[in-house]
Amino acid sequence: MAVRKGWLIFFIVLGVFVFMSGLFVLGLSALLDTKPVVRDDTVLRVDLAGLITERFARDAFGREIEGARVQMHDLRKALKMAAKDDRIEGVYLRVSNPELGWAKAQEIRQLLHDFKASGKFVVAFIETCDELAYYVALAADELYLQPHSTVEFNGFAAEVPFFKRLFNKVGLRPQVYNIGKYKSAGDVLKRDSMSPAHREVTEGLLASHFEEFVRTVCERRGLVRQEFEQLLDEGIYLADDALKHQLVDTLQYESDVFERLKEKVYGEEATNSRARKLRTIRLDRYARVPAKEVGLGDGEMIALIYAIGGIVSGEGGFSPLLGRSMGAESMTRMLRAARDNRSVKAVVLRVDSPGGSALASDVMWAEIEKLKEKKPVVVSMSDVAASGGYWISMNCDAIVAQPLTLTGSIGVVSGVFDASRTYDKLGIVWETVKKGKHADMPTDKRPLTQEEWEKFKEQTFAIYKTFVQKVADGRGKSWEEVDRIAQGRVWTGQEARAIGLVDSLGGLDAALALAKAEAGLDPETRTQWVVYPRPKGLLESLLERLGGQAALRLAPLAGEASWLRNLSRDTRQALRNLAALASVRRGEALALAWHVPIIR
Repeated sequence: MAVRKGWLIFFIVLGVFVFMSGLFVLGLSALLDTKPVVRDDTVLRVDLAGLITERFARDAFGREIEGARVQMHDLRKALKMAAKDDRIEGVYLRVSNPELGWAKAQEIRQLLHDFKASGKFVVAFIETCDELAYYVALAADELYLQPHSTVEFNGFAAEVPFFKRLFNKVGLRPQVYNIGKYKSAGDVLKRDSMSPAHREVTEGLLASHFEEFVRTVCERRGLVRQEFEQLLDEGIYLADDALKHQLVDTLQYESDVFERLKEKVYGEEATNSRARKLRTIRLDRYARVPAKEVGLGDGEMIALIYAIGGIVSGEGGFSPLLGRSMGAESMTRMLRAARDNRSVKAVVLRVDSPGGSALASDVMWAEIEKLKEKKPVVVSMSDVAASGGYWISMNCDAIVAQPLTLTGSIGVVSGVFDASRTYDKLGIVWETVKKGKHADMPTDKRPLTQEEWEKFKEQTFAIYKTFVQKVADGRGKSWEEVDRIAQGRVWTGQEARAIGLVDSLGGLDAALALAKAEAGLDPETRTQWVVYPRPKGLLESLLERLGGQAALRLAPLAGEASWLRNLSRDTRQALRNLAALASVRRGEALALAWHVPIIR
């Protein structure tokens, strides 16, 4: 036994030593990592692979565990600077199955088109891809695909899990009340198949994405729509077939594409000098160049507040299981900071959230109302701004969304699990002593009585009425008008604009233009972002998040994150939604767009 303890102590000490050594190396590299130097005839390299997020997780450990490769914040800044920077000749876009939503894809395409308007080139190399990756790459002037690689052009699908049978196996009975026939966040718990309404909205979303993809491909590649749709039905999976059907310009290895880039940068003589190297700079490094260096970055201050993740009460943060969370307390601090900053002329709220706690959403809504008394607030929607994500957006001065943003889902779901059969299977007997007929409500030890169930539904409907009324007030509609388009239905940004839930279509630049107008600034006025929240440094992250047991806590977190990242996006989303349901505070209703599908 003593020997085992000795080895245990040895491995703990070794683990702490390795961990602290890693921190030292990271800290030292951060100190030595000076401002990037950009030389003439440089190509900006943009690698789109893995998770792409609006903004990296705030703390250093969250950023590492989440595993995001690119943040849209860097991409926007870099492409805008590169368009003005005479040292940057063009963009090399390397695409390999990025993990992002369709609204982000639309924004990246627009940013690339804006960059090309400067007269500079964009060359794309595709290692392997599906429709979404290809859709982004289509913004390039030239499109190269790696020989013998795999592609997936076969249409669009959405896979939605249902948990009723799982719960039955373990004795759980979800007692769920969802308001709105399209609010399928409750259906996935209590049904084992799609309701007609759920199928209707999912098929509608698929049709919208299919139409955008087919239209863009046919316009960009000069294809006949009927023939291309037939190709999708048959499926294209090989690089040779993608070339045969003119989906790419040619098949080339990356080294050959580099030679093509050298020719574009240095001219024809580059082909006679293979020893001449191609000078590139990575997106993440170039984004660290001060905007003032290329004549940008000065001007009136506009606050940019990132509202990312599931909505929860208390503080926000990141966990491998729940993913990113947007805490009501964290958000109110940022909103107050923007309100109290006298230099800030207007606020843009960048929302990428499926919602969550209705109570927390309303706390943020109230704080935004106070902010609006002093400064205009414009919402810019990313991939998803639904349910609670729409709650915090609905009364701002203007709402901007991409055509394929998923928004709406104005509805509420409440639930409590009856685990009495589970406890019986486990041999656990509970005894309850109470003073008051319903003192133990809600409880998982027994099913709700009919009287309790009616009260439960009444409370949930009261929240729905509040939600709808606040939408009506914010959008200048009657309660009845909003109720007809609410019902928990998810709309694309384009559909939402047509029914008055969104004001205009576009990305962050469009939201900035509206914010300037609302603040009374001239459209040509130069502006600069004041970004919230600020990232935490390594030491601050260590002290705040992990405390004195850093090494012991980080290892299981990293292991859990690695396991989750190996699952499909659909499965990860389903697990996180279940975890969100389990973690919600007792008695809280959810304004959660659980059923927003991952369309692929």
